Amino acid sequence: MLLLALFVVYPTIVAIQFSLNHVTITGEGLSMRFTGLDNYARAFRDPLIATAARQTLEWVIVVTLVEMLFGLGLALLVSSGIRLRSVVISVLMIPIVLPPVAVSLAWRFSYQEQFGVYNYLLTFLHLGPVRWLSDRNLALFSVMATDIWQATPFVFLLLLAGLQAMPSDPFEAAAIDGATPWQVFRTITLPLLRPTLLVVLLLRTIDAARIFDKIFVMTNGGGPGTATETLTMSIYKTAFIQFDFGYAAGLSFLFQILLVILGTIYVRNVLKEG
Repeated sequence: MLLLALFVVYPTIVAIQFSLNHVTITGEGLSMRFTGLDNYARAFRDPLIATAARQTLEWVIVVTLVEMLFGLGLALLVSSGIRLRSVVISVLMIPIVLPPVAVSLAWRFSYQEQFGVYNYLLTFLHLGPVRWLSDRNLALFSVMATDIWQATPFVFLLLLAGLQAMPSDPFEAAAIDGATPWQVFRTITLPLLRPTLLVVLLLRTIDAARIFDKIFVMTNGGGPGTATETLTMSIYKTAFIQFDFGYAAGLSFLFQILLVILGTIYVRNVLKEG
């Protein structure tokens, strides 16, 4: 309880206090002027925050959907008894153990316009170079590909564990009845795997919503312009570039409430499945 109070309750109280004040840095430290709910009202009027929220939602939907589909496909493939199963699992675990910053730097160099490996391959195929990270229409999707590459194996491992924990009796009965693979998947595998899918979806959704490191490293903080700026990046810039700590605290608290609501909805669905 002491650790909970120290690392959760106290920071939350301080964040709420900051969010209700205009906080500035003076020679004597932090100066606070009470502003009530102005910081919260400002968040709903700020066009930059609206853009960041839209791009965060776009990020969460795309990366979560693709990771879930790829992870499920890989889990079904491996659980079907392919050859060199242990080798495949070992290879797929490599992205998980790599530091996100190292992965981001590697992909950033691969996206380099003149010397990157992707543009080298495109030039070799006479397709011409692509501005992966400097084109406003491509930058966000280019960073998404990095996250999908690193996070899909995590989804794969959890879903593979869920598949292996399933009882064999329903599948044996379906085989005797002559059910097709699609019928088995739709009527047996998917319903039995649904609780695991919901848990993995919750974990990936929250983690995707909190994306910061890859965007910060690969785009120099949300560029070009604000094309890749998400809510976490906006909060960072507000606090540590604009030094508007009160507004940043208000944004953080609103973001925290949003994640708690989202998590509660997911947990209720998981409990219903149970």
